[in-house]
Amino acid sequence: MKRLLSTLAVLTVLISTATACGDAPSDGETDFTAEQTSATPSAGAETSAPAGPAELVVAPGAIGPVRAGISKADALATGLFDADVEGVEGCTFELRWKQQFEGVDVLTLEDGTISSLGVTTGGPVTAEGVGVGSTLAEVKAAYPDLSAVKKAGFDQAGAFHTIGQDHIGFLFGDATPKTISDAAKVSFMEVTTGDEPELLRSGC
Repeated sequence: MKRLLSTLAVLTVLISTATACGDAPSDGETDFTAEQTSATPSAGAETSAPAGPAELVVAPGAIGPVRAGISKADALATGLFDADVEGVEGCTFELRWKQQFEGVDVLTLEDGTISSLGVTTGGPVTAEGVGVGSTLAEVKAAYPDLSAVKKAGFDQAGAFHTIGQDHIGFLFGDATPKTISDAAKVSFMEVTTGDEPELLRSGC
């Protein structure tokens, strides 16, 4: 009889312990909190690099993850550029966008620091949807603080959207400040930091 009572006591302790570890919610519903918790991506997880020009977003002072003013080393670290590329007429480019990024260009200083980034064809657009081919009317609507149209490029017409020291310049084809209309279309975009874009591309 004593042995039977001892066995029952052990069973009672085991049942009580099991119930305490797995108590169901008082409302009778099953608690799946632990099972439903998913892993959170680490704070340092990197986003994938743009695969082509259409994935690049143009902003004041930057195109995609590349900012005007960064060093050659920092530009190469993005994985979006080739270095010391030989061009025509004896030109050597400190940096050039990789082949799949057709329609964007880069100008550098002698030490390879990026001085300017440009968009020459459709593909990259701003967060507001403005790109090569947009009209002056659309640029004005996207940027109410757009500068007045003034001379830029090769005696052409340009307008500028600026935040702090960062700029986007919009060139409007063959239009001049005197002949431009709201129907004029963007033919080139340039981003810089510091000095306003000149909206010029020539030679090397």
